Formats: sequence, C-alpha cells, structure tokens
Amino acid sequence: MKASVKYVLSLAFTLIIISSALKIDFNLDFKPNTSNINAGTQAIDEASARYVIKACLNASEIEFSKISVLTTKNNNGSIVISKVLIFSKEEKSKILNSLKGIAQNLEVEIINE
Repeated sequence: MKASVKYVLSLAFTLIIISSALKIDFNLDFKPNTSNINAGTQAIDEASARYVIKACLNASEIEFSKISVLTTKNNNGSIVISKVLIFSKEEKSKILNSLKGIAQNLEVEIINE
C-alpha cells in the first residue's frame, strides 16, 4: 500500500480506539433543513393555481384585477389550496361557469370591485 493510504487508515483506526476509550460518539446523521423547501413548494403550488385560474378566466373573456390563492398545510405536511379569491366586476355565475370543475373542488370567493 502507498504511504498516504496507510496513514489515513492508521489515523482512522487511532480515532476509533481513542473515541471508544473516551466514549465519544461521532454522530454523522445529517438532517437537511426542509423549511425552505416547503415554502418554495407552497409558492409554486400557489403560482400554478393562479396560472390555471387565470387561463380559464381569460379563455372566457372575463376581466379581473387579481387572483389570490390561500393555502393550508395538513398535519402530514402536504399543502392544500383552501380558497381562491377572484377580484372582478363580472357576475359570480359567469365566473364560476368559466372555472368549471375547479369551482366544484375549491372554495371560490368573488370579490366585486
């Protein structure tokens, strides 16, 4: 064996012996911070929902000024869209008809401007 490999192995062996003698625990469990990942996922979900709703409204030629998507986080960590707010002057029935199945699966609130 090369000298550098022997050196590394002997160093590792020495550390194992010393740590067991001193009862030092080398914990190599690295847990990543997932809070930023969840926040990013939530923002992507909200943006995707806004995009789909905007496409439906534009296809039906409905004018609106803003779409807000409200989300909640379940106990298991999943992100659920709880409510959609649409700011528009159009009639509620016309807006709900343009959303079709989306309006059946989500709570949609129309805010008249």
